[in-house]
Amino acid sequence: MRENPVVRIHRRWLEVFIEEWQRWIRETLSDLVNPQMMEEYLKKMGIDPTSLPGMVPPQSGFDAYQILGLHRSASDDEVRKRYHELLHRLHPDKSGTPGTGFLLQMVLAAFETIKRERGWT
Repeated sequence: MRENPVVRIHRRWLEVFIEEWQRWIRETLSDLVNPQMMEEYLKKMGIDPTSLPGMVPPQSGFDAYQILGLHRSASDDEVRKRYHELLHRLHPDKSGTPGTGFLLQMVLAAFETIKRERGWT
C-alpha cells in the first residue's frame, strides 16, 4: 500500500525537525548546561536525578520512552499515566518554576511519537 503524499511530507518534515532539534541541543546547550545546576533544577521539579538512566547520547537519536522515563515494554496505561503526571508537573501555569516550557514540549513530542507508534487515535 502506497503512503499518502501528505503523510510522507509530514513524516519527512518531522524527521528534519528532530535532526535540527538534536543539532541545536548539541551545539547550543551542551556548552551552557552546568551538570550541578541541572541536578538542582531537577530536584526543584521533584525529579530524583539519581533515578534517571542518564543523558541520551546524541548518536542514539530521539527516544520517546527515555524522555518519559519508561521502558519500551510499558503498558498503554503506564504511558498515559506518566504522560499526565509529567504534563501536570511541567505545565508553566502549575509548576511555578520558570523554564519548564521546553521540557513540556519534549514530553508532548515524546507522547505524540508513542501515540503514532502504537496506533492510538
